[in-house]
Order: sequence, then structure tokens, then C-alpha cells
Amino acid sequence: MRYLGTSIKLQFRIPVSIFFSLLFPLIMMFAMVTSYGNFDIGNGFHFVDKYFLISTGMGMMPISLISFPIWLGESIQNQSYKRLEYFGLSTHNMIVSDVFSYALLTLLSVVVNILFGFFMYGLHIPSIGYFLSYIVQCLYCNFVLLIFGAIIALLVKNTRILMPIGMVLLFSSYIFTGAFSSFSDLPTSFQSIGKFIPMKYVMNDFFNVWAEKKVFIQDFLVLNTILGVGLTCILIAIFVVTQKKKN
Repeated sequence: MRYLGTSIKLQFRIPVSIFFSLLFPLIMMFAMVTSYGNFDIGNGFHFVDKYFLISTGMGMMPISLISFPIWLGESIQNQSYKRLEYFGLSTHNMIVSDVFSYALLTLLSVVVNILFGFFMYGLHIPSIGYFLSYIVQCLYCNFVLLIFGAIIALLVKNTRILMPIGMVLLFSSYIFTGAFSSFSDLPTSFQSIGKFIPMKYVMNDFFNVWAEKKVFIQDFLVLNTILGVGLTCILIAIFVVTQKKKN
């Protein structure tokens, strides 16, 4: 817990991380709902009940594609963990606490987005079972994204270009997942690509969970699990190759 507390404090000292994960989604929600109006979409739901899914996804992705890879890349490059070992600190505990801090930052981003939508626009809140299902599936998506972010950090040795690479991946994902327009209005080729991005389901299909129609989104779980297993194998392979080179 001591390591985790330190990791969380360090998170809030990174302006880019705080802006994209906490402030940017709220700014987008305020801009879109205020501009278009919180109109009725039927069955007691309003525009905010749809758009908060998009703003939530927009807050989750920067954590995995920008903040986490930059932190990991810099830690590897400057060998900070090795230096901290000389002071009697556990490298294993530090790494675990840092990863958990990013998961907690994701959870905080999701919760803050929900609270903002609720107090500002009367966002519908589902029953506890569906609410927890929504949170758990968001965190599961984020877990796979963190693995992808770790692969980026290990493959890109120069930390100076991690930020532009992360930004390109971030806004490309926004385009293919329907962050800037309705997913159904995207070109067919874009929709075909988006169906292989787990965040597309978070931003669109999770409305069925929020509306208490489905507890789980099966297509999302299957895709996210397959990607998670595949990315984990790639991550392990990178570690093995790196270790062999050192030996």
C-alpha cells in the first residue's frame, strides 16, 4: 500500500496524464451536450446517456497509449528501478504498484465522468448489478490496452517519440471508434476496422449494459480476450528476446 500510495501521488504530478484522462473527457461532454442539447432519445434516455460512453472511452485511451508507455519507457531508459534497489526498495512491488496506479487512474476517470454527467445533465444510473458490470468491463478493456502500451514502450527505444506515436494511435482510434461522429455514420471500411478495436464496444455497445438490456457484451469479451492473449504472448516474447541479448 505504501508503494501504491507513492505511485498514485506521482500520477497526479504528470500534467498530460491528468488533462487527457480527467479533464479532456469532461470538456468534450460539456461541449457536445451543451451544443446539441440533451435531447430525448427514447425510453427515458437522453443524449448524455449515449455520449458519456464516448467521453469515457476518450479518457481511458490516453492512459494506456500515452501516459503508461512514456512512464515505462523512461523507467527502462534511465534505469530508475535499478537505482532504487540500492535504497532497499523492491522492484517487483514498485512495478506492480505502478501498474495498479494506472488501473486506479482509469477507474477514477470513469467515475468522474459518470458523476459529471449525473450532476450536470441528469445522467441515468443503472441498478447496481449493471453498473458494476459496466465498470468491470471498462477495466478489462483497459487491462488489455495497458499490455499494448507496454509493448509500445519496449519496442520504441527513444522516449522522445513515444508521445507523437501515442497521439497518432490515440486519434486514429478516435476516428475508427466513432468518437467524433456516430459509428453507424462512418464509412463501411472504417466500421470494419473499428469492429476489431475493443474501445469501439466501450463507446457504443456498452449502452446496452447501461440501459440494463445486457449484463455483458459477448462480442467485446471474445475480442478483448483474444487480443489480450495474443498481446501477452508478444510481450513475453519481447522479454525473452531481450533477456537473451543481455546474456
